[in-house]
Amino acid sequence: MVELIEHFDWASTPLGDRGSWPQSLRTIVDMMLSAGNAMCLMWGPERTFLYNDRYAPILGTRHPHALGLPIQTVWPDVWEDIAPLVERTFAGETLTFENTPLLMTRHGYSEETWWSFAYSPVRDETGQVAGLLNITNETTAQVIAQNSRDEAIARLSDSEQFLRSVLASSNDCIKVLDLDAKLVFMSEGGQRVMEVSDFNAINGCPWPDFWQGEGNAAARQAIASAQAGKPAVFQGYADTMKGTRRYWDVQVSPIFGADGKPERILSVSRDISALKASEEARAVLNQELAHRMKNLLSMVQAITAQTLRQARTIEEANEAVFTRISALARAQDILTRSNFEDADVREVVGAAMAPHQTEDHRIEANGPRLGLTAQQALGLSLAIHELATNAAKYGALSNETGRVAMSWAEVDGAFVFRWIETGGPPVIAPERRGFGSKLIERIVAAYFDGEGRIDFDPAGIRFTLTGAPARPDRIA
Repeated sequence: MVELIEHFDWASTPLGDRGSWPQSLRTIVDMMLSAGNAMCLMWGPERTFLYNDRYAPILGTRHPHALGLPIQTVWPDVWEDIAPLVERTFAGETLTFENTPLLMTRHGYSEETWWSFAYSPVRDETGQVAGLLNITNETTAQVIAQNSRDEAIARLSDSEQFLRSVLASSNDCIKVLDLDAKLVFMSEGGQRVMEVSDFNAINGCPWPDFWQGEGNAAARQAIASAQAGKPAVFQGYADTMKGTRRYWDVQVSPIFGADGKPERILSVSRDISALKASEEARAVLNQELAHRMKNLLSMVQAITAQTLRQARTIEEANEAVFTRISALARAQDILTRSNFEDADVREVVGAAMAPHQTEDHRIEANGPRLGLTAQQALGLSLAIHELATNAAKYGALSNETGRVAMSWAEVDGAFVFRWIETGGPPVIAPERRGFGSKLIERIVAAYFDGEGRIDFDPAGIRFTLTGAPARPDRIA
């Protein structure tokens, strides 16, 4: 899907050419493409549809033609059901559903399906809801299996031996407790999922003691409800007998005797750790997106304010702001591909110098693979852009003979980056230091917790950046 989205004709859709997409859309699309869950995205008033590789099988024969279409065109058979949910999400509401039935046509025929999914609003740079992110999981097989299990248990309740064989095939942990909530039976499938090697070792143990924290209180409340003849449900964490932490969905029901009073208690626990992890991943994704957007917008705001303050004309300000934000965007593209963690300095340097490279390749770059943090990558990209722009106007790239040599290394535990110009016009130190110089020497250096220094050598400008140690172990 990465290649398909990259080469798709977005100019023919309401989203427009991909290069004109807002940063919020580009960021959420890159995050979606690198995610391990099935995800799709609806963006803009037309609800334009995008999705990742994990979502493609859900579309069946609609893939890949669904890309770039309005959502109502992609799913006309279920649009009536999901339209109100889509509108509620675009109004700012987060919606979560489990095992929701939908009648779908995706392989040329209608089929009944079930889904667990979460609709989350995605906000743009203005804070307005511009999109909907759907993290989804098809639970058709599980629901059908559950329905089949329920029907089988009901039909074969008179045959204890057969019932045991059915329970052995279930991954649910099915238990019978006495009225004091002590274990008297656990299904074979339950022993398997709970990693119980010998049931006799836990036979007679108080069942609520298996639960932790709030789960323990919820288990005791559920037991009290069953003792009073009423079913109860709850969710919580409990470890298996081997110490594996899992999250469970639990149903607790009374088993009535011939006199109509509870004589035992039935507990059915289902491992929903994967769904819980998916929900937590969605929450982290939203928080990370908000954090990244806030940092990026703060940087853009600072650069714009300082540039406007230093510019002498509107035209000069427009050009400076545009080129600096373009440099940020190129660095941001690298970071989104690396999931906002680390970036290889060689890739950052290559992307930053590409717009300034001459036909005879008078800009050279040499150095090992070293890892930069997200902030360092953005800062170094801006520094190279400022230096190259100055070199093209006044320095080594302003004539036909000048050259620029960039190099970097780890020296005595510190990251050292050098920019050296030769062969250009004689250098004269400026009387007025502009924002570009301040950006390079102060702001960029701060991202590296180090020092930046520009030397106006008559033979050519030299810039040295010394800062926090690079991390070669973080780049594969």
